[in-house]
Amino acid sequence: MTTKLRSGRKRALLTGGSLLGVTALLTAAAFTDFANLNIGNGTADSGVGGNNRFNIQVVGTDTAGLPVPGTWQEANTAAGVNVKVPGADLITPGDTVSVSIPFRNESPALGAAITFGLQDRAGYTSSPALVSALRYSVTLDGKAIATNVKQADVTALDLGTYTAGKEGVLGVSINLPDQGSAAANNALQGQVSYVQAHFDASSVK
Repeated sequence: MTTKLRSGRKRALLTGGSLLGVTALLTAAAFTDFANLNIGNGTADSGVGGNNRFNIQVVGTDTAGLPVPGTWQEANTAAGVNVKVPGADLITPGDTVSVSIPFRNESPALGAAITFGLQDRAGYTSSPALVSALRYSVTLDGKAIATNVKQADVTALDLGTYTAGKEGVLGVSINLPDQGSAAANNALQGQVSYVQAHFDASSVK
């Protein structure tokens, strides 16, 4: 009985070993292939992202704060960048001062829906009487989009959608109307309004 059992086990082991050998030969003889797709915009060196950089810029300014046409800057901080409006610091009742502010969508591919507004400059306190007295007019490429309104009314003005690389020119005029009497006019002496021009933009595909 013992001899037969050993013979049976031996036959089983031989059979199992033969099957393993056949499987190994079949695996070694299999054909192989593969495929890779580079995910992106369909061009070489593209990937997910890259062209999704989004950026708007405003006209560059020199050391005196004067706009320099044809140059650009970011100005994307809460403190902002100083821009000189000639005569703004000397404004008296009856005066109007103005500045042109070119801007552009500097994104490589995305469009930009841009709005414009006036806001208080962070960290500064304006004189309420002067803020109330001043009137602003805004033009976009020469067309009026706000006329003779208070600072609080120049908010989220729709400048439109700008494709990649498109430019525009915003004109901002500031008027201090005559207050109707010498006493009312004189009351505004030495007062200051710290106002900031604010562009806001959202990407558009």
